[in-house]
Amino acid sequence: MNRCILLLSISLFVGILVRVPWTAAADGKSQGSANRHLAPERTETAPSRIISYDESSSPEWKATWDQARRLYRNEKYKEALIQYEILLNSKGNISEARWEYATILVRLQRWSQACAQLDKLLFVDPADKKYLFALGDAGLHCGQTEKALRIFSQLYEAAPDGPEAQQALEGLVRARELLGDAEATLPLLEKLIEMCPENNGLRERRVRLLLELGATDKAGSELAYLEKNDPDNIEVLRMQARLYRQSGNADLEAAYLQRLVAREPDNPGLHRSLSRYYADRANWSMSLRHLEALLKQVPNDPELLAEAAEMNVRLGRFDNALRYYDYCLALEPDNTDVLRKKNTTRKLLARELLVLVQNAGSEKLWRDLVKVTPDRPAIYREIAALLREQNQTGELIEVLTLLYLEDPADAQTYRELAVLLEQNGRAGDLRALENKGRSGDERNTKSD
Repeated sequence: MNRCILLLSISLFVGILVRVPWTAAADGKSQGSANRHLAPERTETAPSRIISYDESSSPEWKATWDQARRLYRNEKYKEALIQYEILLNSKGNISEARWEYATILVRLQRWSQACAQLDKLLFVDPADKKYLFALGDAGLHCGQTEKALRIFSQLYEAAPDGPEAQQALEGLVRARELLGDAEATLPLLEKLIEMCPENNGLRERRVRLLLELGATDKAGSELAYLEKNDPDNIEVLRMQARLYRQSGNADLEAAYLQRLVAREPDNPGLHRSLSRYYADRANWSMSLRHLEALLKQVPNDPELLAEAAEMNVRLGRFDNALRYYDYCLALEPDNTDVLRKKNTTRKLLARELLVLVQNAGSEKLWRDLVKVTPDRPAIYREIAALLREQNQTGELIEVLTLLYLEDPADAQTYRELAVLLEQNGRAGDLRALENKGRSGDERNTKSD
């Protein structure tokens, strides 16, 4: 809505009220075609005459005014403002110059300053409609909404069937919208639609009001018409999704959200909504797909990372879950809940990998685990615990051997491994392992 107000205001002030008269005054060219959509009373907004003086007697203020207009034509708006300020400081009674000054302030979106200048113009001529319309529009931008409402109400009520009724009604509707008065806005907007029945933008605004007021049946009928006429209109699709959300029809809401996300694949809000929709239906794969798309937009959100980890656990992707828990702990290292869930997931992964160890795959698995987690030893310690429970001594010796070679300073692992090797008549293996462990320590010392 703000964008709409801005475009309408700039069109009103700049497209017609500023460029046309200045160019005509300076160049003597006809600009009538540019004024066709304005009422005749307000097409002349700056002096159409050229004020002429004999060169020898031309006053200084006239030269300043001419310079201000030249700067404007060259699009040097800030420089033009300075010249107008100099002019108005010495000749504050030239309404034409003050009006031109006000229109530049609008072009530069200096709304409060524009309002102040328009108030001065209306003090001199309180019935001038172009000043009233201009002040109403500027007031919508600078927080003077109540004042703008009074101005547009006055203009509309004075001539509800006049040539400027539509413009006054547009301002009145915008003021009511900004004040958040949906009930008062709706009948005014209905009148405006009667004046412009082909304007789908006004129909969209009516739908928003109907949704705000909870009139979902009327909103649905209007949206069906709008979608039929423009099936790819993003705003219409967005309002359809909102309609079905308010109506409690989550499936149809999701259908429109899917159409929206196809057009706006980087919209985090759409992915968040769809992730929740699928999670509510235990469709963890689809929920995770949208959650991961969301994480591309906000990668450092610990809650989302933990949620992605939990979904991977539900899908049995324990290796992926551990990655997400690691990302989360990198941001919140003291998060005890995440630490607890990570430990549980590690046990689940160990149980899943146990079958590989039992089939003489300890060393290959050890190498492959580098791709899964930076904490291979923790996974193997969990596997060792499972092997102890099942009294699988041979496989346990293989796992403990890999743990010892990874960290020869791990006294607990060494003691357990030494006992198992002695008990199984493999004392020679123990000595060879110790030599290998010392060699590894020496290499690590040199590299340090």
